[in-house]
Amino acid sequence: MHDDTLEIRRLLPSAPDRVFTAWTDASWLARWMSPVGHARVEVDPRPGGRLHVVMVGEGREIEHVGEFLEVAPPHRLSFTWQSAYTGDQPTRVTVELVATGDGTELTLRHERLPAGAAASHGGGWASMLERLGSELERNEEA
Repeated sequence: MHDDTLEIRRLLPSAPDRVFTAWTDASWLARWMSPVGHARVEVDPRPGGRLHVVMVGEGREIEHVGEFLEVAPPHRLSFTWQSAYTGDQPTRVTVELVATGDGTELTLRHERLPAGAAASHGGGWASMLERLGSELERNEEA
């Protein structure tokens, strides 16, 4: 793995199709796609479709834009991801979902990060994936 690449694995308490929906539905993304607070999201989950996320929390807003590269429900999703913290070239996020006995193993790979940015992005993604797991759990119980 290169120092411009971050990889995180998580076990989530839902089937791959539900997890995939949580990554491609604006109302789901608004609840978890920010380390704190919430997000304003516009999403067009098809190859060439746009992704626009504004993370809102702790008195600030961080805008992210991207374009879907691959949308293969319910197992794989890939998109560009660019913000003030990713440098002037788009980075690439790939999400792979594999069914397990009682849920889904998620692997997130964030590539082409600027030098030194993997650690801070790792913390952000870890927080968001924790929130995703909580949202899925809450939704499973509802």
